[in-house]
Amino acid sequence: MKRGVKLTRNILAILLLITIVWISFLFVSYIASITILYTLEFPENLLIGTLRVVIGVLIAGAWVAGWYKLTKLWLYKILLSRKQEV
Repeated sequence: MKRGVKLTRNILAILLLITIVWISFLFVSYIASITILYTLEFPENLLIGTLRVVIGVLIAGAWVAGWYKLTKLWLYKILLSRKQEV
């Protein structure tokens, strides 16, 4: 019975992680679309437009790198704690 509770807890933790990642992905996609697509539709100043695109790409890249590290840490922690209990 104890093993089933741990499995359920791990599955819920992974589902929570996936939900947080997708919600933040939508938010970062919105920010990137504001910075990049607006610049492509309404080109005003070349320097400002370039900076907006660079900022949008940096935000998206930071999101990917950050969530990769967090996911790796979180899953490693879950799998390591489970491995020690067995």
